[in-house]
Amino acid sequence: MADPTTTTRVVTSAALSDPGRVRTNNEDLALLDPERGVFGVIDGVGGHVAGELAAAIARDVIVQRLARPLGTPAERVREAIAIANNEIFRRAAAEPDLAGMTCVVTLAVVADGQVTVGHVGDTRLYKLRPTGIRKLTHDHSPVGEREDAQEIGEIEAMRHPRRHEVFRDVGSALRDKDEPNYVEVIEATLEDDAAILLCSDGLTDMIPSSTLAQLVRPHAGDADAVVTALVRAANEAGGRDNVTVVYAEAAGFAAAMRAKTPSPAAAVTSSAPVRSAPGVIGRRSTWFVLGALIGVLVALALAWRLATDGTVAGRTIVAAAQASETVGTLAAAVQAARPGDVIRLEPGTYAESVTVPDGVSLRARVAGASVFVRPTTAVGEWVAVIATGDTGGVISGVRISSTPDAPVQVGVRVRGHGRALELLQIEGDVTAGIDLLADASATLQGSQLAVPGSAVALGARSRLDASGNVFVRTPAPAATAPEAFAIAMAGDASAVLRRNVFAGFGASPIAGLPDVEREPVRATNVVVSSNPFTR
Repeated sequence: MADPTTTTRVVTSAALSDPGRVRTNNEDLALLDPERGVFGVIDGVGGHVAGELAAAIARDVIVQRLARPLGTPAERVREAIAIANNEIFRRAAAEPDLAGMTCVVTLAVVADGQVTVGHVGDTRLYKLRPTGIRKLTHDHSPVGEREDAQEIGEIEAMRHPRRHEVFRDVGSALRDKDEPNYVEVIEATLEDDAAILLCSDGLTDMIPSSTLAQLVRPHAGDADAVVTALVRAANEAGGRDNVTVVYAEAAGFAAAMRAKTPSPAAAVTSSAPVRSAPGVIGRRSTWFVLGALIGVLVALALAWRLATDGTVAGRTIVAAAQASETVGTLAAAVQAARPGDVIRLEPGTYAESVTVPDGVSLRARVAGASVFVRPTTAVGEWVAVIATGDTGGVISGVRISSTPDAPVQVGVRVRGHGRALELLQIEGDVTAGIDLLADASATLQGSQLAVPGSAVALGARSRLDASGNVFVRTPAPAATAPEAFAIAMAGDASAVLRRNVFAGFGASPIAGLPDVEREPVRATNVVVSSNPFTR
């Protein structure tokens, strides 16, 4: 008869470890024991042989300790990691060739609808639900602390030169199982519609968490397909390190994921804390969603808030989809606006196109809540927002939705120079999400474009400076989809691209980019060539 403390609600699980595309050896190890509800990822440190040995020692010790169902799950994971630590330290002290070998560990025990995590280092555990992905662990590293404190964004942390430094490890010194601030122990509910994902930094240094969630979604119910898709994505993004993935899902996860069709621009805003076991300093976990490039978005949101509060030069003219006694229509606001003014959009659905005059800014009061859709009376090409002129102005926080019944050909079209496009959300089948006409220029920051065709089209001699955006290619409505690029550049167009995510547009998401610039683009952005929405 199974011990009640090991009864799990996990119905499918899998693990996969790969050396990556740069290294010849693999210092990672996966731990998968679904019968006992035990899942783990171990990343060895110390170079060839030593790192592999440290990981192997840790796995053997952890397996032996967890085979004895004595103590609470929190006590078991804490003691297992501490014993592994001391065994690695003793082996390294006895053999000079092994000096300095250590590892980092994330270990989970699932029982009775709860997941208990023991964690040291920078391997990670995420919990996934239909509403989003949540990182439960904290990276014990200088860069990880700054990311968890939201001092830097996820993409910046992934590219930080000190991202591999850790200040907690398993094996560098003797440790007591009850030593404070060593083993981070986290306890969280594992709902019936949840899954857990444990991984080494070979995955999370290459793929942002929002993309991880999109890669898992289409394979829900097939754990082998999930781990295969994630490892493949890490390798396609460069495979600079060993990559290991362990995945397990509860009984209702797959059905819940199929029942919920996400809006590509939808955001999860829950910030409920994870409960830490006694003696462990708990910090707030962060919900990551598509486009949650925190560092960029926080800065943009602050600037956007200042503007919408009317603390910039010029007037703030409030507009709504339906006029009232106190608020006028968007058309009336455009007619009244002068250079330097801000048109502030109230939440609502705007079934109209708008041409934003030179020097005027258009800002949604609530990002993503002011939605532009094609009116039923429109004929021919329909462009949601047209920005004109050479003296600047900002388009911020608006959402543009194209549907088969109300197709939008172009989301935002820019004529002239100096426009700043921020926090845009463009979704659906469009000819171009953003269209820069010949000789135009603009900046694009913190935006999310989920389209089956080209996300951005650059006309001749136009220039785009894009940073901190997410470009995702979604399934095309037609049976045979035309070739599409995240950014399509015409002759003499140029683009500066930093800290963007390109998913589903193939290994070369930029059309018209000179060959000499392709590798720098891959080095400063994240490219996932496979389509994350299809099996």
